[in-house]
Amino acid sequence: MADIGSHSIHVQSKKWWDRSALGMPTKEGLTLGPVDILYCHLHRGMKLPSSNWFEDILEIRPTIISECLVDQALRSPGNKVVWYDHFDDISHEHSKNSTALRWDSNKHPSKFSPDAEVRWFHSRTEFDASDLLNWSDEVNQSGRIAEVMVVDDDLDVVCYRVKEIDPSGVFDSTRHDKENSIKIDSGTSWSKGEQLNNQHPSFLNGVLLDEHHSDLPVYSEGSMVYEDLLERRLFVKSGFKYGVRWRAYENGSYDGHAPWLVCHPDAIPTNWISACQGSRLASGVSKTMLLPIIDGTRIRYLAVLRPPSNSRWNSVRR
Repeated sequence: MADIGSHSIHVQSKKWWDRSALGMPTKEGLTLGPVDILYCHLHRGMKLPSSNWFEDILEIRPTIISECLVDQALRSPGNKVVWYDHFDDISHEHSKNSTALRWDSNKHPSKFSPDAEVRWFHSRTEFDASDLLNWSDEVNQSGRIAEVMVVDDDLDVVCYRVKEIDPSGVFDSTRHDKENSIKIDSGTSWSKGEQLNNQHPSFLNGVLLDEHHSDLPVYSEGSMVYEDLLERRLFVKSGFKYGVRWRAYENGSYDGHAPWLVCHPDAIPTNWISACQGSRLASGVSKTMLLPIIDGTRIRYLAVLRPPSNSRWNSVRR
């Protein structure tokens, strides 16, 4: 092997590329980047370039341990992976925010386009819903899956998918006059009027409206999201039992489960611990958690989804 700078090395054999898409082929052989080197050291019996190589790479690339763990989780079922170290040497287009490209086990980068683009995060890092929404749209529009790998404090890795959801229904909502209602507790008002279509809870000869149920102009972000859900003709009820503000049905008959759980804009997850918690809770009750993002006058919805059981690139260290 030969050191070619930037903690990459050059080896003469191309077999690791041909079999597992490790490294990047050149006329003289194969260039291995830092993530490739660690994988080949741990799984192919290759010695590290020097006795202090790992300590040196940690100093200039503190993400290398997490990247190595993510790489192992992705490759464990036979997937092919190309990391950003080699992006300048491949012909496949990709999002500038992606950190790796993934191919299914029966495909190879030399013959096929990637099946997915990958980003990874530590469980305690910031959860930026707007950034993820824009990245997932860019990836999905290219026909690829937007995959997120999350590394926790035990060095375990969990896989998720992110995508924009466009929910819609067939329910016609009823407006109530909140201006002439009586304020009671917790931001709720009692408005005299008949309960229609089970849309609002009722008590005696009136209905109870929270701060977002109004025929008045919309000012708060929460009201903007609630109004958007109604404009999408969704039947909206409380999501308190599921830890979110709303649950939404396609119609008002309560047929089946509510497909969507919708967070209030003020309660969108701030880190990956809470984002994964919400995703797993929703998945466990056969629902999808939607995170509303206000984009000017438009409301967009991001979903953090658990992949199908045959596409969960997870790893657990004991």
